[in-house]
Amino acid sequence: MIFRPASRSLRPAPARGAGRRAAVVVALAASVVVLAGCSSSGLSAREESLGGPSPAPATNMPDAAALTPAGTVVPAGEWAVVQITDSTSTPPVSTIAIRSGAMRQGDADDLADVKVLNGTSDSTAGTPFYVNYSWVLLEGSEFSSPVQRVSTLDSATGDTGSTLLVPDDYEKCTDPTTGQFDNDNVINVLCSVSVYTGGNVPDRLVIDGDPKDYTGAKAVQLAIG
Repeated sequence: MIFRPASRSLRPAPARGAGRRAAVVVALAASVVVLAGCSSSGLSAREESLGGPSPAPATNMPDAAALTPAGTVVPAGEWAVVQITDSTSTPPVSTIAIRSGAMRQGDADDLADVKVLNGTSDSTAGTPFYVNYSWVLLEGSEFSSPVQRVSTLDSATGDTGSTLLVPDDYEKCTDPTTGQFDNDNVINVLCSVSVYTGGNVPDRLVIDGDPKDYTGAKAVQLAIG
């Protein structure tokens, strides 16, 4: 899929096993994909070539066997332990630790030149919110990633908004996302982008499960601090 700077249009995406830095736009029932860009500001040559700053080492992590029960609301900044499945990886099931980070509210016109081709979401119809989250591979495939498994939720209203996985230039989280380094024993940082209307504001991240059924069998919620 080609990301065209003039029209910023997006095509349907491949299955969930896509690479961890592929930029995907999700209207949370359908997926679309574009090529990711890279940030060069303040980065070393290696970091620039790998798309972002080096991840910090992971220390004092929870045990991979200590899975967080489905339906749990994990306090802001604390680690949840969840499994993610990808039939294209070996092994197909991996265990990760994941926690929420800072959230910032964007401007209504942040995504004005992004078009969602599946027609299920209008990226300009609401307010964008940018939420950092961190994750660590505890066990499983080095190619695992939760990037297509994370959405947001306004728990007061049940509104899940529209989660968009966008090109790097449109990720305006407080902390920059880390580059495509090896996943072993490092803390990867990503950015969740979602659009809400009607004055609703997300206060939780949701990992796995059907985003329209955030109490689904595999869903764990992460409170946003």
